[in-house]
Amino acid sequence: MLPELPEENFILEPEMRDTGPAVALAVAYVSSKFPEEVLSVQWSDHLIKNPNVFIKSLNEAEKIALEENKITLITVPARFPSPHRGYINFGKKVRNVLNEEIILYNFVKFVEKPTKEVAVKYLEDGHYGWNPGYWNFKGYRYLEILEKNHPETYAIINRIKENNFTKEALEEFRTLEKISADYQFAETLSSEDAKVLMVDMGWSDVGEWIAFKEALEDSQLSNVIRGHSFDMGSSDTLIYNTQDNKLVATIGLEGMVVVNTEDVLAIFHKDDNTKIKEFIKKMEEGGLGRYL
Repeated sequence: MLPELPEENFILEPEMRDTGPAVALAVAYVSSKFPEEVLSVQWSDHLIKNPNVFIKSLNEAEKIALEENKITLITVPARFPSPHRGYINFGKKVRNVLNEEIILYNFVKFVEKPTKEVAVKYLEDGHYGWNPGYWNFKGYRYLEILEKNHPETYAIINRIKENNFTKEALEEFRTLEKISADYQFAETLSSEDAKVLMVDMGWSDVGEWIAFKEALEDSQLSNVIRGHSFDMGSSDTLIYNTQDNKLVATIGLEGMVVVNTEDVLAIFHKDDNTKIKEFIKKMEEGGLGRYL
């Protein structure tokens, strides 16, 4: 698919063990070849409307890693209190990097997916931003923090590294705990480990239906409707219909997601988005995996 890239540039996880082990393996592999380089963890299912601002923030993050040996977490303005996002708590302002679009702050703590009530308090506080998952660091710093807080995982990753990432060594990867990188790494950072860049770059996470709505909506209360649909009186609702021969008709919905495909009609409240993984698991256990 990407013939211009050499085969050794592809780092494939032997088994899905969530993002924590996946990131740790990738960091160990790259840092073994380029120990002094600054690495950047990024996710692929995001929308960035101002990429030039994003690139400038990465340049600043690299500078901080090289000059201060700090991990730099990029945060984005929280537009509303969302229980579906991780949050980065930042402290005292250090300086403006690029007008009001990029501001450097001291780091306080990372908080993964609070309740709606707590998210409201974060927004009122004014010192919390959403976590898009963009972390920048020297590889060995990441591994040091992993060793300190998750020594069992570090030991396995280090053995794989010492055995030159052979197929036999990678078999041990399958024994790692399934855990997200947010919990395994970000939540373990101390205020001394990191800096925060608040970056106003027009960011949205479009990897989920509710985030897809966020990316396209004019305001939080507006509807996003795509496909053959007819609505009366709904608000803050996503309606997405892939079938031209079927009409999706809705009345008075509020904060809902309605997705119609050839095989499945899915209807759920936005606040239940965090339950989707559990729901999919139960579908698989119930013999309904063919619909996923």
